[in-house]
Amino acid sequence: MRETMANITLPTVRHPLEAVHSQFEAWRKRRPCRGRIPEALWQAAVGLCEERSIFEVSRTLRLNYNDLKDRVQTSRDRGVDIGEGPGFVKLGLGTPTMASGCVVEMEAPNGSKMRMSFSAVLRDLDPVDFGRAFWRQGK
Repeated sequence: MRETMANITLPTVRHPLEAVHSQFEAWRKRRPCRGRIPEALWQAAVGLCEERSIFEVSRTLRLNYNDLKDRVQTSRDRGVDIGEGPGFVKLGLGTPTMASGCVVEMEAPNGSKMRMSFSAVLRDLDPVDFGRAFWRQGK
């Protein structure tokens, strides 16, 4: 007996971009009216940009290019690790069990300097936000 291709069912392997595209389309069909895209879908789209271009992802998922670009940049800023970029170090500032002291000094390429000195438990203060504001001040 001869088998033809019509009788053979091949498993379909979906590419992650296609899977996320299907999720976006399903969400668009279910929503009652125009509304905000759920954060989980945004995160999936940002995740795709690690392997694909922002343009390709935004075009395929029908997203605003600039909104996706901003979210990708924010995601990359949060994930800065040692060796990524000049002089950036990821600080693990979990809740310390005892009071400690810390001094952080930064100098931008334009010559401006910032020094932060902390000598207590950091609870309501996020030095990373201050650092981001400092690095954005020249842009």
